[in-house]
Amino acid sequence: MGIAFLDMEKIGEKMRAVIRSGNPKTIVEVSEVPVPQFGADECLIKVEAAPINPSDEYFAKDVYGVKSDLILKPPYIPGFEGSGVIVKVGANVPKEMLNKRVTFCTDPHGKPIWSGTWAQYTVSHYQMCFPIGELPFEDACCFFVNPVTILAFLQEMKLRGSKGMVHTAAASSLGKMLVKVCLKNNVELVNIVRRPEQEKMLKDLGAKHILNQNDPNFVKNLQEITKKLDITVCFDAVAGGLTGQLLEGMPSHSSVLIYGSLSLTLIKDINPKDLLFEGKKLEGFWMKNSPMFKTGEIVDAVKSILVDLGTGGHLFKPTIAKQIKLEECAEYINGYKKFATEGKTIFRPNQAQKLFNQLYSCLLYTSDAADEGLGVDLGGRRSSKQK
Repeated sequence: MGIAFLDMEKIGEKMRAVIRSGNPKTIVEVSEVPVPQFGADECLIKVEAAPINPSDEYFAKDVYGVKSDLILKPPYIPGFEGSGVIVKVGANVPKEMLNKRVTFCTDPHGKPIWSGTWAQYTVSHYQMCFPIGELPFEDACCFFVNPVTILAFLQEMKLRGSKGMVHTAAASSLGKMLVKVCLKNNVELVNIVRRPEQEKMLKDLGAKHILNQNDPNFVKNLQEITKKLDITVCFDAVAGGLTGQLLEGMPSHSSVLIYGSLSLTLIKDINPKDLLFEGKKLEGFWMKNSPMFKTGEIVDAVKSILVDLGTGGHLFKPTIAKQIKLEECAEYINGYKKFATEGKTIFRPNQAQKLFNQLYSCLLYTSDAADEGLGVDLGGRRSSKQK
């Protein structure tokens, strides 16, 4: 049995959630589903904010983030990270966690039923819930996927003995964070973008090295700058035809690490010469399998991220472009790339319910005031009723 905290609302058996329904005509839709069950080591969390990350989008499309030994069958709820309030705890969870404002992440692996963060309630292991104090939910909800990936990049770069790194999709939310982190840590960063306006955006952040992948001299320019800066690691979020160009442009004995597939196309145009005679490598980089997770450094990484967010977020504070209701999911999932460069889009699953609770409280208060012979003005303050 768990312990429950209930505020103004009662947690019913059903909740609203964005689901991957299996309908071939739609990627996702909003539906009423059962509130998830939680185990002895888990917390039930009322979700206040949850971002739309590329990994979330592709997970919803069944093309990312799931090992071959775990085949999820619709319906299931996407969303890897979020922030909210713990409203119930399992028997093994420290009781002081009840009612805590937290940021958290979820993990579909090893679970027969998957409940992500794009819902009014979700479940997370208590060790993956981190208190946020008074930090705004919208800032805290993006604490994990992008910031931890960036710290994993830095660790991987150092382990491979590179003096810096190349990064594609550099105008993304992660890319803009990476620029600030590399500047602070004196790490040489070569940013790859697609459009001139993205170059200006990164220059305004302080980026020193920016290449446009559509430049006819892109490969030559990449060869020159990586040789000059002694960079032998590239993190590629795009894949497709760009990957072959990256391999060609990197020095001998370099590695191109694929950590995303924004192009949604197969990797192609790789010259066997780069692999056979130049000693170059093409590898996958999934954060879950990075040394940071295997050594347990992930907890320290998260703590450093939350310290930054709690002191102004100079490195890891996300740029929030839009905050939306669950019912707006289809527009933003189907058109994700249209909005990605502007900043993060954040689901606020309980905003409508919160407004209802506030109005309900006001009505109760007004009713009590009437019973007591008191008047209530629009600000909710009591005043003496005129006889």
